Amino acid sequence: MRTPLVACGLLFALACSKKDAGPFEGEIVMKTTRAGSAAPTTMTLRAKGERLRFDTTAPDGKISHGVFDPAANKVVIIMDAEKAYMDIDFDKPSAQPNTNPETATLEKTGQKETIAGRTCEVLRVKDASGKRTEVCMTEGLVFFDLSSLKPGGGGGAKSVAELRQKKSFPLRSVEFDASGKEISRSEVVSINKMALDNALFDVPKDYAKIALPALPAAPAATK
Repeated sequence: MRTPLVACGLLFALACSKKDAGPFEGEIVMKTTRAGSAAPTTMTLRAKGERLRFDTTAPDGKISHGVFDPAANKVVIIMDAEKAYMDIDFDKPSAQPNTNPETATLEKTGQKETIAGRTCEVLRVKDASGKRTEVCMTEGLVFFDLSSLKPGGGGGAKSVAELRQKKSFPLRSVEFDASGKEISRSEVVSINKMALDNALFDVPKDYAKIALPALPAAPAATK
C-alpha cells in the first residue's frame, strides 16, 4: 500500500529579493490542496545544508516522512512502523509532469508578493498543451525543485543549476489543467530557523530496504 508521503512526493511544478548569510537550517511548513480532496495535506520540510526531510500529515492523520538527496536526485521513504525504507529514484521517469520542460515556456512576471514573511516573484510556466503552473519563487532560502519530486519531472540541467545556485524555493505553486481549472496548490505557511540534529536525515541502521511498489501503467491510447 502506497504511503501518504509517496503520494505527496510524486508532486508537480517546476527569482525575488531576500538573501540569508550562510545555508538555511530549520523548518518550513507547507499546505497542499488538490481538486477533489476534502482536506489539505500538511508537509513539514526540515533543511540542513542541501539535505531535506519531509514529514507529511495526510487528511486521515497518518504521518510519513522521507529524506530528499538533491545530489543523487532521489527520495528515501522511511516507514517507522515497519522499520523499513525504500528509494525513489527520479532519474528513472515513470510519469509525466504537468508541464513538459522541453516545450514549456517560462515567463518572469516581475510581480512580487510576500508569503510567510519573505518576498517572492511570480513565475508562469506554460506548456503547449495549455497546462500551466504558477510559482512564487524566493531566493536565498534553500534549493527545492518541486518538479524533481515527480518521476520524469524536473527542469533541464541548466535551469536546475541556476535554481540551486540561488537557493531558490517555491513559496507557492499552483497547477492548472488545459482548461484553466486549478488542480493543485501548495503554499508555505511558516518558516522557522532552528538547529537540527543530523540524525533526523539518516535511515536507522536496523531498518530493512524494501522495493518501491510498481506504479500503475498509463492507459493505452485509443484510436
